[in-house]
Amino acid sequence: MPDSTPTVAAAEISRLAGVTRATVSNWRRRHPDFPAPVPGGSESRPLFNLREVQEWLRGHGVTTADSPVQRLRTLLRSEVEPDEVVELMNFVATPKVAAKGPVQQAVRDAIAATSVRDTLTVLAERGLDGPSTGIYPTDEPVAALMADVLAASTSPAPNSVLDPSCGGGALLLEAARIGAKQLAGQDILPVQASRTSALLATAAPKAKTDIHAADALLADAFEDVEFDAVLANPPYSQRDWGADELALDPRWVYSVPPRGESELAWVQHALAHLVPGGTAVLLLPPAVAARSSGRRIRMELLRAGALRAVIALPAGASTPRQVGLQLWVLRKPGVAPPADTILFVDTTRMPTHGADQPDWPQLAEQVVDAWRAFDKGDIDTATVADITAVVRVMDLLDDDVDLTPARQVRAAIDPENASSLARAAIVMLDEHLSGLHEVSDAVREWDPAPGAPWRYVAVGNLIAGKAVRIVTGTENIDNGAQRAVLTGHDLLASRSPSGLSAPGAAVGEVIEAGDVLVSRIRDDHGAAQGARVAEGADVGAVAAPGVLVFRTDPDRLDPWFFAGFIGSPDNAAAMYGTTTIRLDPTRLRIPLLPPSEQQRYGEAFRRLHQLRVAARTAADAARTAADLIGTGLTAGALQPVREGVNA
Repeated sequence: MPDSTPTVAAAEISRLAGVTRATVSNWRRRHPDFPAPVPGGSESRPLFNLREVQEWLRGHGVTTADSPVQRLRTLLRSEVEPDEVVELMNFVATPKVAAKGPVQQAVRDAIAATSVRDTLTVLAERGLDGPSTGIYPTDEPVAALMADVLAASTSPAPNSVLDPSCGGGALLLEAARIGAKQLAGQDILPVQASRTSALLATAAPKAKTDIHAADALLADAFEDVEFDAVLANPPYSQRDWGADELALDPRWVYSVPPRGESELAWVQHALAHLVPGGTAVLLLPPAVAARSSGRRIRMELLRAGALRAVIALPAGASTPRQVGLQLWVLRKPGVAPPADTILFVDTTRMPTHGADQPDWPQLAEQVVDAWRAFDKGDIDTATVADITAVVRVMDLLDDDVDLTPARQVRAAIDPENASSLARAAIVMLDEHLSGLHEVSDAVREWDPAPGAPWRYVAVGNLIAGKAVRIVTGTENIDNGAQRAVLTGHDLLASRSPSGLSAPGAAVGEVIEAGDVLVSRIRDDHGAAQGARVAEGADVGAVAAPGVLVFRTDPDRLDPWFFAGFIGSPDNAAAMYGTTTIRLDPTRLRIPLLPPSEQQRYGEAFRRLHQLRVAARTAADAARTAADLIGTGLTAGALQPVREGVNA
């Protein structure tokens, strides 16, 4: 790792300044004093002296997102090759070793500012140098749920836990949380294996760890070793998992996995590494439960009593966000007679936190309680209307062996309960429609305007005059807080914050009441930017990267007046891009009006925002009612009212 002056490419400058790469290109063309490229780059990817860039940005009033983490990212891109990252991860695992050189010092600074885990994530970004197909991280709420399901099992508390595709180590860290003392892991990528080793060495120092870099299916580092439990989020849809080389492998107790069923190879790999009666919890894509090519293995797993539960998570609960993943709970046969029932849990219709994230505390409690009761044989407690179903194995052994939870839970819908829920949904819809009518009355009357031209001022000038500032999110770091996260799509949809920061992760400056919130990105050229003033659930949340937070001087700028005009489609000149439209905040503009006029317009914009929220709430209620009734009709729990018969 050379000890030289740090350099940055245009992409790093854009991240540092919080602007697009197109803006950086415009700066280079329009400003003769922009730093000249330095040796080491190319015509298509020039490099610049980091210190010169920082001085230029400060001199031109550009607020930078300069932080220990950003400085580390910059140094990694300019000074560290991907194959050198493993060495840095080993350095992270030895906190008492003194830093040598700017890169190691930057690693120590990033750890001090955030955490070991966050710093390892930054290192992994450089070490992986791009996404790996079929390999996804295990989000912390999902990892915690998997460990809690394991802890709630009737089998003995696990002392030894294996993760054969350990990735960043999230599942093994959760295993340590529930008391496991021996942690074993394997990952095909050396960077990920080193990342897990470093994480466990610092976050679970009392545990005995054994982490290897190799393909667990083709080069099992723990051959013939059995563990109390297995937690895994294996790769999805692998085509080169070794189907030909492993055709006669003794792990395939439940039939040889077809080439297109790599996930079922991982399922049998997990079972092979369990002690009799040991439990495994795997995170799998939903297709595994229903693909025709996996029917034989699913049938044999059921007959042997090895598959004990299938738990459907809502889309957005974990990466990949567009897919509703499933948890499979397995138990190695040999201690008791084969079980004749299996638990299905469908959490996809449970309440959500915002629109994109489930209400994790409620979801986790429901899942763990249902599994604990089922595993103890308390079928009545385990059965929750519209959420869980306990099904006899013999009823599943048909031509499809479809283990999709929604299908099994819907089949168990109680008609009386479905009817009550439908009536309640319609009552709720009527209430929201009444609220929408009240709000619409408040925006019914408007006076014609003379159409006189206004004088406008750019937001960049307002920032320079300190009438408004952009909240950068780099102040008041609180490593212990878990906060709601407001996304750009939340603003476009006029909804509350839908995200949630990871437990213990560093969060930036929180949103305050009166802040003006604007989406940096919009999905079509005709939509407004989704600007609003922070209130209610917005206050105390943190902004996602796709959100701009403006803090106005209330004596000079009315917040709702500011939000209404910068959120107008007339501000299209501040937009850049072709497919994805991005926002340059300095090019937004608002009219110059006295405070009394600002307040008058601000109140009007506030009422229009209330109208959008009421409309969205009523639409959501209508969709919920329609879905409930449609499900009841198709599941045979509801029927249309016959003429002449009371409902």
